Amino acid sequence: MRRWFPFIIVAAVGLATIAAGAILYRTYRQKVITLTKEQREASRRETVHVRGYAKAPVTIEEFGDFQCPPCGKLSEPLNQLERAHPKKVRLVFREFPLITHNHAKAAAYAAEAAGLQGKFWEMHDLLYREQETWAKAAEVESIFNSYAPLLGWT
Repeated sequence: MRRWFPFIIVAAVGLATIAAGAILYRTYRQKVITLTKEQREASRRETVHVRGYAKAPVTIEEFGDFQCPPCGKLSEPLNQLERAHPKKVRLVFREFPLITHNHAKAAAYAAEAAGLQGKFWEMHDLLYREQETWAKAAEVESIFNSYAPLLGWT
C-alpha cells in the first residue's frame, strides 16, 4: 500500500486540477453577443483617423488613450517615423479610453470635436504633448477649451 500511495496522491491532484480547469473554462467562456441593427450601423460609422500616404506599404494602427503615459511617450516617435518615411508609413488612430483614466473620455471628446473642424491630428499631438499638465487637473474641460485658440478653431 505504501508503494502506491504517492501515485494515488499525484492522480488525485491531477484530477482535481482538471476539474478546476473545466469549471473555470465554463465560467469564463466568452458569451455570444448579438448586436441589434442599430448597434451594427453605429459600429460601421465609427470614426477612424488616418494620416499619411493612402497606399503606404506600412500601416501602424494605434488604439490609444490620451491619458495613458505609454501612449503619450509613443506618440512623438510615431510622428517622427511618419515624417521620415512619408510615402512608406501611414498612421491610423482609434480612441480607446480606459476606464481607469478619469479624463480619457473627455480628452477623446475634445479630439473628436477638433476633428469635426478638421484639426484632429493637431489636437491629438497637443493632448499628448501637454498630457502631464491636464492629466493631473481636477477639471479638464476649461483646459481643453483653452486649446481651441491654439489650434485656430472655436
